[in-house]
Amino acid sequence: MKKKHLYEIDFMRTFIMFGVISVHTVSTYNGYLSDGRMGSVLFSAFHASIEVTRMAFMFITGFVLFFVYYRRDFHVLNFWKKRFTLVGIPYLFWNLFYLFFIKDVYSPGLFSSFKTFMTLLWESLSRGNLFYIYYVLVTLQFYLVFPIMLFVLRKFEKRHPQIFVWSALLQLLIMSLITFAVPKLDTADWPYLLVHSGSLMLPYVCYFAAGGVAACHYQAIGEFIDRHIRLMVILFAAGFFIMSGHYILVRTFLQYSYSMAISVQQPIYLPYAMLYIGLVMFLGRIWDRHRKKRGEGLFNRFIQIASKASFGTFLIQPIPIYVVSQLIVPRLTGHPWLFYLSLPMAVLFVYFSSMLLAVCFLKTPVLSYCIGVRSKLFQRFKKLKKIEATENPQS
Repeated sequence: MKKKHLYEIDFMRTFIMFGVISVHTVSTYNGYLSDGRMGSVLFSAFHASIEVTRMAFMFITGFVLFFVYYRRDFHVLNFWKKRFTLVGIPYLFWNLFYLFFIKDVYSPGLFSSFKTFMTLLWESLSRGNLFYIYYVLVTLQFYLVFPIMLFVLRKFEKRHPQIFVWSALLQLLIMSLITFAVPKLDTADWPYLLVHSGSLMLPYVCYFAAGGVAACHYQAIGEFIDRHIRLMVILFAAGFFIMSGHYILVRTFLQYSYSMAISVQQPIYLPYAMLYIGLVMFLGRIWDRHRKKRGEGLFNRFIQIASKASFGTFLIQPIPIYVVSQLIVPRLTGHPWLFYLSLPMAVLFVYFSSMLLAVCFLKTPVLSYCIGVRSKLFQRFKKLKKIEATENPQS
C-alpha cells in the first residue's frame, strides 16, 4: 500500500541539513581561534550547544525508512539491493573525489603506486574518515540491521514504548563507556572503528530506534508534542545553557581535551538531542499546517527541492567549507568583530552553494546517482519497458 507523503518531513530534512551545515561551518571558525582564551572557550561552548544536528540526521533517516516499510511488503534482498546501490555509489564516488581533492595535504603519496592508492582508498572506505562521510558509513551499517529492527517493531507492536526505553538505556551505557571507560584504556591495537566510534552505528542506536517508533505512532507523538510544546521549549532553552556550562566545566576544571569536551558521545547529549528532535518535528507540523492553508508557494517549492537534494548537499559541503576555511576565514582572524559577524554569511554561502551543486547533480542524468537519486534517464527507460510490455504482452 502506497504511503501518503508527509510534507513536514521535507521541512524537517531541510531544517536539519541547514543545522548540520551550520555546525560544520562553526567548527571551521572555531579552528582558527586561539585555544584557551575566553573568546575561544565561549565560542566552543556555543558550538557544543548546537552539536545535536547529527543525531537528528540519524533520527530522520530511521523515521523515513520505517514510515515507508512498516506496513508494506518487505523483501530483504530487494531492500539491500536498492539501498546499497543508491548509497553505495555516492559513498564510493565521493571517497574517490575527496582522496584526489586533498591528495597534497592528507595523502601526498596517493599516486606513488597502485598499491598505495588502493590502500588509501580502502582505508577511507572502511573508516569513513574523509571529511563528514562517516555518516554514509553509519547509514550503510543501519541498512544491514534494518530488517532485524523492522521485524522487532512489527513483532512487538504493543511494546514500542519499552523498546524505545531499552534502546535509550543501551545508548546511555554505550555513551558512558565511550566517555568514561575507553579513554583510560590502551587502544593502540584496537580496530579503527572501535577507537573512532563516531563511524559506528551502535552509538546512535537510540536515534534510529526513536525514528522507527515515531514513524509507527507519528500522529499520537505529534499530538503529544503539540500539547507539551511550551514545556519542551523551556527545557530546550535551559538545556542550551546547561550544555554550554557543561562544556566550560569539563574543559576548564576537569581538563578534558577539546575533542572529548565537544564529543556528542557524552551521555548528557541524549535528552538534549531528543528535545531538539521533538522541536524540529513541531516546526515541521506547524509549517505543514501553514502550507495547507496558504497553498503551494515558492517557499514550499524550495523546501521540496532542498529536501530532495539534502543528501547531495551533505556530500558536497566539504568543497565550500574548504573555500571558507582556506580563502575567507584566514583573512578575518585579525579583525575579531568582522570574524564573528561574517559567520552567518559563511553559513549561508556553504549551505546554498552546496545545495545548488547538489541540484545540478540531481537534474543531470546518471550524475544523480552520485547523490543517491535514481537517474531520470534510467526511470524513463523503465517506463518505456513497462509500456512495451503492456502493449506487447506476449513479447
